[in-house]
Amino acid sequence: MGTFQRNLGPALEGEPEPLQRCYGATRRLRELAPLLAAEIGSAVVGETRVRLRRVGRALGPVREIDVALGLVGEWVADDRARQDAVEGLRQHLLDAGAVARERMTGQVESAQAATLARRMQAIGSALSASTTGIWSRTLSLRMTRRAQHLREVVEAAGALYLPDRVQAVRMAVEKLRYAFEFACDAGASRRRVPALRLTEAQELLSRLHDIEALIRLSQNVSSRPRSSRRAHLDELRHELEQECRRLHGAFISQRRQVVQACGAALDMAIPLWNRRGGVGSHATPLKMRLADPRIPRRDSKRRMVSS
Repeated sequence: MGTFQRNLGPALEGEPEPLQRCYGATRRLRELAPLLAAEIGSAVVGETRVRLRRVGRALGPVREIDVALGLVGEWVADDRARQDAVEGLRQHLLDAGAVARERMTGQVESAQAATLARRMQAIGSALSASTTGIWSRTLSLRMTRRAQHLREVVEAAGALYLPDRVQAVRMAVEKLRYAFEFACDAGASRRRVPALRLTEAQELLSRLHDIEALIRLSQNVSSRPRSSRRAHLDELRHELEQECRRLHGAFISQRRQVVQACGAALDMAIPLWNRRGGVGSHATPLKMRLADPRIPRRDSKRRMVSS
């Protein structure tokens, strides 16, 4: 929670890196919410989970454009695209980013952010006083479902590059990875290797997804059909598509490790379920680090991302 709270204010001001961290934190906290609800009650957690989802959806489009701008800069720096060839694309992304930021600040106002911060603070206080250990059984059930689902989507995706199916794998990998990390962070397990393998797969698939988003955004760039800039942009799209296929090939080589992580999750689910065992001495409190630093106040002027 500390990561989310520290970065929400700067994210709403338009700072790309805090926005990235804040967006990632919303996804992690939404996966953590069912464990918190099991431990301290859904009445405390339910509304906070809804607000987190709302914030994540507001940040998502801005995050996507920020990443796309970073990829364009990376391609130019590596001499994989000409500066003049991507000028129109860069300007299109900057304009789209400005619109997305205006929409984001309208959807998540500073007063709403402050309310969310107070709710999360209350959750942290309630959690520090709870020692029931009920969360471990909730995590056991969720880990089992996450592992079974990941196996299914990996099998359904096969070896062909089908973006929608690869996207389903990416999301399933992320959720199972969080389950492993929660167990390790709370001291219920020391098996971090499966989480590391899932993190590697997620990073690879996330980059593939970001490049797919850049391809989609580039299709909205207008230019004269026969201009040299249009030809260079088409060439860039072709290079991006080839990179997607290369990354997909790299993931195919990691599939076995991902499936093995599913097996490790199923093995871990049983001791997690039995960890509480109905005996207070066996209960493991969910002592996640839920820091509550204050959210910085937003300035009257928003800092926009420049080229």
